[in-house]
Amino acid sequence: MRQKYPQKRQSSNSRGNRYVKRPQRKASNSTQWQAQTDRVRTLVYQVLLAVETRESYANLLLPPRLTRAQIGGRDAGFATELTYGTLRCQGYYDWIIEQCSSRPVAALEKPLLVILRMGLHQLLNMRVPTHAAVNESVNLAKQEVNQGAAGLVNGVLRGALRLGEDELQRRLNSLSPTARLARRYSHPAWIIAAYRAALSEHQKLGAEIPADDASLEALLAANNRPPYINLVARPGLIEREDLADRVEESEQDVAYSTLSPWGLIVSGGDPADLEAVINGQAAVEDQGSQLIAGLAAEYPLSGRDKIWLDLCAGPGGKTALMAALGRERGAKVFANEISPHRAKLVEDSVKALDNVEVVCKDGTDFPSREGGFDRVLVDAPCTGLGALRRHPESRYRSRNETIPEITALQARLLGRALDVCREGGLVIYATCSPHPAETTFLVERVLKERGDGQLLDLKVAIGQLIAADTWPSGLGCADKYLQLWPHIHSSDAMFAVLIAKNRKGV
Repeated sequence: MRQKYPQKRQSSNSRGNRYVKRPQRKASNSTQWQAQTDRVRTLVYQVLLAVETRESYANLLLPPRLTRAQIGGRDAGFATELTYGTLRCQGYYDWIIEQCSSRPVAALEKPLLVILRMGLHQLLNMRVPTHAAVNESVNLAKQEVNQGAAGLVNGVLRGALRLGEDELQRRLNSLSPTARLARRYSHPAWIIAAYRAALSEHQKLGAEIPADDASLEALLAANNRPPYINLVARPGLIEREDLADRVEESEQDVAYSTLSPWGLIVSGGDPADLEAVINGQAAVEDQGSQLIAGLAAEYPLSGRDKIWLDLCAGPGGKTALMAALGRERGAKVFANEISPHRAKLVEDSVKALDNVEVVCKDGTDFPSREGGFDRVLVDAPCTGLGALRRHPESRYRSRNETIPEITALQARLLGRALDVCREGGLVIYATCSPHPAETTFLVERVLKERGDGQLLDLKVAIGQLIAADTWPSGLGCADKYLQLWPHIHSSDAMFAVLIAKNRKGV
């Protein structure tokens, strides 16, 4: 069952803004609804097979295919849950398949494996009647594989039903603690170890978060729940209240973000249909990402404050919010992206703004500017371990062995950001990963080696944007290290630090 909206208490911040929880509409009481079976399930099967065999991404494949097939409403909702839910729980379903089949998962044909996972998700985590989940999975196997595959699908799904929840749990409990978590929550063991280390590290640094086994399990469970849609109202283009009214006109529930004074949390629907999103006044953006962009633009800075740089700008969400905030103060943002394709995404994201220049260069060798940049954001490429709710397939593709290569790139990007920032300017380093190797350890190492950067206090800066008592479950932030968590803040596990650029040796 999905968590409730973050409970928003009336509060105020230093700007005098009031944050009041908006009324919410009653949820639908529909039960045991069945989709247009063959058409919807066939489309989901095709998407999941492409994800499995071609390393495609579901978020890039599913929406346009639903549009082309003219599948909307509840059928589209069914397809979305079946696609992403199957991916999130894939590791658990593979373990169940091995409990119910004489053939190991590695020996199963990919089309057959995809159909089995889909069937198990309908049986165990969706309100689909048992006979429909089994029969439609069997029919899909006949259609896409062969009669023999249909028999195996029938046997495995009915075998899972016979085992039942209690027996499956008993077998899970017989495993080692890490193996149990890895199977039950579909996370590779190395990611679990990285999360455990990150929780412990931030608690040691003073973050007001639990770091015990229960917290780790809550984090893994949060990664397997579908996130609510987060919208940002870009300042100067649309007021948050106006955006909320437009969302409610589309018959969706809406609440104010707990982490961003520009954010909304929306219950569902397709935000791409909103006129404000189409014309670039608003966008879909995680509330944690909004907070980091806000810190990058709003942290007090002495001296000139007109020339800003986003060193790794794609796809452009943070760039656009920074630029909207800077536009009110006469700032210009240079948005750099090494990939031409992603640079075009940045151009589309900032189309409603006239103070952004998109460039396409290697961030590790970005050219210096006379006088330097006043603010430099480095939203560095990373493992993506903080966004597994939104990109569930990433957990099965990321490899621990790539960490040294990734952190070497991150260090070069952070170093170049410090190079091109003026003395007295501000560098913001951020990742969508809580892995200590990509966050605290890397920042401390780079600053120690260079000697020209000083970490700034974050709590004061955050307090200028949001009243502390609106944060769920406490601030969850060390003095100089921001680390957000899905199970605590209902956001991606974003990390950020603010760095004052000093003269070397000062």
